[in-house]
Amino acid sequence: MSVFFRSLSLILSILLISGCSVVNVLKLRNANNNIEPIWSSTESQFKIPTDYVGEKVFIYGTVNGVDGFKFMVDTGASFTFLFDTPKVVALNLPEGYELNLGGWGDENDSLGYQTSMRTLKFGDLQVKNFQGAFLRVSNTPYFETADELIYDGVIGHDLLRHFVWTFDKKANQVSVSNKPHNVANGIKGLSFNTFMTKISVEGNIDFGNGHTVEHEFIIDTGSRHYFKLSSEYPKANQIKLPDAQVTAADFGLSGKAEHQRVTLPKISLGDVQIKNIKSNIINSDDEDDYWVIGNATLNQFITTIDYKTSKIYLESYEDQSFQSRYNLFGLEVRKLLSGNFIVRYVMPGLPAIDAGFHAGDIITQVNKVNAHSISKDQWLSMSAIPGKYEICRESLGCKNIQSQHIKGYSN
Repeated sequence: MSVFFRSLSLILSILLISGCSVVNVLKLRNANNNIEPIWSSTESQFKIPTDYVGEKVFIYGTVNGVDGFKFMVDTGASFTFLFDTPKVVALNLPEGYELNLGGWGDENDSLGYQTSMRTLKFGDLQVKNFQGAFLRVSNTPYFETADELIYDGVIGHDLLRHFVWTFDKKANQVSVSNKPHNVANGIKGLSFNTFMTKISVEGNIDFGNGHTVEHEFIIDTGSRHYFKLSSEYPKANQIKLPDAQVTAADFGLSGKAEHQRVTLPKISLGDVQIKNIKSNIINSDDEDDYWVIGNATLNQFITTIDYKTSKIYLESYEDQSFQSRYNLFGLEVRKLLSGNFIVRYVMPGLPAIDAGFHAGDIITQVNKVNAHSISKDQWLSMSAIPGKYEICRESLGCKNIQSQHIKGYSN
């Protein structure tokens, strides 16, 4: 059965079971179909104020004439979200129909409702009467505490699909264009398909031992990871995954999803070869689930997503080759408004769990450096370098951990 008919069958089954909750989600997916964006720049391309936090990318915009809203750019999101940050709450946006919003995770879906904005603006790009979803931190397992709300919302496919977006992490810059990408340096574009608001490209994955598979890969700038794959695919096709694995967790709109992580030999996207890619093997009953290229991979290129011509361009940095970073501490953390880090998950078998760290711990200092002076990207780099680290927790004192490479996984 093709991916299209399998997805269609799943949608019809869900509709029969879930009724109006799914109908409302589908309704919001199409709510902005007739929106005509306003482009007031005299240039065909301009830069948007940008902030990279770890592997995720954020841009700043204006809602209903109020400046300074921070949005994550998420090609994997069907529509635009707002969270109940103080700035958003102060807008007093209208409350529309209810929404049950699912995503990664094995817990409960997030509860929200439809809302609308009179204007949504990023520089000289503007849309009027734009609809989106509103989520309270108390109604989503994606967040543990309101202090994790370091951004105000998420820009999804409903806005992104009108333009051409270029992401350059090294320059800390996002630019947007209303014209097809001007290809330079002979970079070849990868054609992408769009289905159910997801974009995907054809590629190949090398599992090792001569087992190479051609498949579609979803492009997801909202994922902080390198690659995600359904656990059912290797199982159903008798593919042996590497013995060196770690247990980890990710968090989405449906809560925590524990999974295994391995390193796979190679993924090929056209002429681009991505070797030794850290991969999340997500529990699933369908072997065609996931197959997601995340932003940790895309950020190692200057990535242009051209919705005008349905092409993606991956331009290599001259002084940088692809490399996976590994979490050798065993601490999955998020940055907080306070500048500290909150531990969301402690990975079994790695140093932090032996040192007595727990989910919910607040990390205030690493090697005598205050956490508010450590960016999420610096944290990721530190956690990938073996060594001795003193990590201090609020009200719980400091602990030394010794991290080291994991043979067959991180080296």
